[in-house]
Amino acid sequence: MFSRLNIFILIGSIFLSLCFTVNVSAQTSFFSPTLSDYRSSGWNLSLGGSGLGGSHSEFQEEWITENLLSGTTDTLYSGTWTPDGGFHLTGGIGRVWIAKRPLLADRFTLGVIGSKRSIVESFNGRVAPFPNPTLPPTPVPTTFIDSSLTSSASSINLGIYGSALRAIPISPDLFVELGLGASFRYDFKLDTTPPPLTRPTPENEYSPYSASLEIIVGAGVMIWRNRFMRVQFATDILQLAPINGTAKLPWMVGSYRPYRVIMNWDLFGHKPLKAEGSCAAPTHSEKARELFGKDMRGYGRAKNKVKKR
Repeated sequence: MFSRLNIFILIGSIFLSLCFTVNVSAQTSFFSPTLSDYRSSGWNLSLGGSGLGGSHSEFQEEWITENLLSGTTDTLYSGTWTPDGGFHLTGGIGRVWIAKRPLLADRFTLGVIGSKRSIVESFNGRVAPFPNPTLPPTPVPTTFIDSSLTSSASSINLGIYGSALRAIPISPDLFVELGLGASFRYDFKLDTTPPPLTRPTPENEYSPYSASLEIIVGAGVMIWRNRFMRVQFATDILQLAPINGTAKLPWMVGSYRPYRVIMNWDLFGHKPLKAEGSCAAPTHSEKARELFGKDMRGYGRAKNKVKKR
């Protein structure tokens, strides 16, 4: 589990790593040769999978409430939740920009990524029936009943993602990268089967909106100077809505850490050709119509006349 201190230490470590890379590279980057013949911005296509971290780890939970008649607390249920989260196909499209004068980051990205999100939570434990909240208070029975219950949820998750990345060269064609990102996401077509056991005071009310800061690590290869393939792993390090230092998204009964493993293709187009500075004049210009000018041809004819004399 990440604490706020660990999160800030992690962000600081990434920042120092990027600063060290900047000092070594002296305002050049792995992508500097690309800028000589290709545009500084291009398309980014991504495909991979995503899921909810911790969605296969059991957790214990006990719900208690206050007995309004006796003034004591009564246990409503106690047991184990076993979640089963899905790993779903994820894809997106966006833009990538190469920094011409890199400081901390040598590239920036902005795009839209979509995926399905799902979770099934199974409960095994003991349940004590409790009063209907619409009726006058009555004592809560102390007799527990062994029960197995299930809740589930699924949605189509669509988000806007941005990132700042820095590549660390390994060879002329290979590099690893570190980065920080931010996202804003929304869950469409939400389909839920609420937990059959309802807290008297809900602690984690589900919201279709979520925003976060992310950590990104990956590796890439240059196929051509304008074609790059990268594999990334990204996960939340701080939830912004609401602010949550554990970075775990309250979704259903448990809290989970969204992550994705994705392959990226960066495609940069050619720069437009410029006539200025070329050693050959444009074919439609006046200078390109003749290989030799009249003066040179005249010089040749005059020379031949001198020889005949």
